[in-house]
Amino acid sequence: MASVNRKAPAETKVTPASESRGSSGTVPTAEVAPRRIGAASIKYLTNHLVSNVPSYTLRYFWYRRVLGWDIGEGTTILMGLYIQMTGIHTSGRSVSIGSGTVINQKCLIYTSSGLVIGNHVSISAEVALITGTHDINDPSFTSDYQPIVIEDYAWIGTRAIILQGVTIGWGAVVMAGAMVTHDVAPLAVVGGVPARQISERRLQEFSYGLITRPLFE
Repeated sequence: MASVNRKAPAETKVTPASESRGSSGTVPTAEVAPRRIGAASIKYLTNHLVSNVPSYTLRYFWYRRVLGWDIGEGTTILMGLYIQMTGIHTSGRSVSIGSGTVINQKCLIYTSSGLVIGNHVSISAEVALITGTHDINDPSFTSDYQPIVIEDYAWIGTRAIILQGVTIGWGAVVMAGAMVTHDVAPLAVVGGVPARQISERRLQEFSYGLITRPLFE
C-alpha cells in the first residue's frame, strides 16, 4: 500500500492590530475609537454649523460650555470662525479670551498648545492665529505646537498671520497682511512679510472699549 506524505498544517499567523493598518498607517474604520468619532463630530458641528448660526448667544454658549473656552464679559466672536482642533484634543480648555474683545468674521485659530487673548483686543476679519507647524528638516515631519499670546488693546489687521510661540505686546498693532514670526514689543506697529517694526503708537494709556454686538453677525 502506497504511503501518503502528510504535510504539517500551515502555521496560522495572527496579525496584531498595530500591523493591520493600511499602507498609509490609518486605522480601519471599524477600529476608530468612540472618542475620536466624538471629537470629529464636535469639530464638524463647530465649524460647519455653530459658527455660522446668526445668534451670538448660541455661539457663546457652545464655545464656553462645549469647547470649554474662558470668555470674558462683552467679548464678541462674529460668524465664520474656523477652529483647528488637532487630534482628539478638541476641548479648547487652553483658550482664554478677555473682556471687551472682538474677533471678526472668518478668522482661523488653532487651539493646540494654548491661546491667550487679552482685554479689548481687536482682531480683524480673516486673521489666522496658528499655534502649530512642522519641522521641515525632520524625516518624520514632526509637529511643533507653541502658544500664542495677544495682550490687552492690541490690534491685529485684516488677513494678518500670527505664528506659533509669538507674543503680541500690550497696545501693539499688526498691520493688514503681515506675517508675524517673532514677538512684538508693546505699542510697536509692525507690518510686512516677515513683519518688522515700522513705528510706535504714541500712547501710554487707552480708554476705549470694543464692546459690539451687531445683529445677525
